[in-house]
Amino acid sequence: MVFYDVLCCSYRSMATVGDGGGCTEVIDVLVVDDEPQLAEMIGIYLERTDETLDVATATSASEGLATLDESVDCVISDYHMPQMDGLAFLDRVSERVPDAVRILYTSDDDIDLMIAARDAGIDYVHKEVSTAQYAAMATHIRRRATVTRR
Repeated sequence: MVFYDVLCCSYRSMATVGDGGGCTEVIDVLVVDDEPQLAEMIGIYLERTDETLDVATATSASEGLATLDESVDCVISDYHMPQMDGLAFLDRVSERVPDAVRILYTSDDDIDLMIAARDAGIDYVHKEVSTAQYAAMATHIRRRATVTRR
């Protein structure tokens, strides 16, 4: 699995489960995907992988913005959504919750999209439906949210 981590500014493999540093505070995560079953599945796997993650889901950018409050530590968004794309949505998130970790989760292999995400301070994760990826993403969220809180 490969992702672009804005904090480290480099390509690397996602972390494995269990090496996140022992965060015990609850980390509030919002998953936004216009496919309700996928949003729910991502949330379930993230919570099963890491008991410190508390995941809410939304099925549109407008629902995500309505759900968003300052307690959200991380927002994961699909790129292709009907009202606005994930990049525009995550830019709006940063206006409302500037310290939230933002992850663009997409099946696109578009280097220009990856660069645009990086330039906007957004982590890019290529979408794979696998428990290993959700476990690595949970560890990544825990690490990034913990660093952001310091």
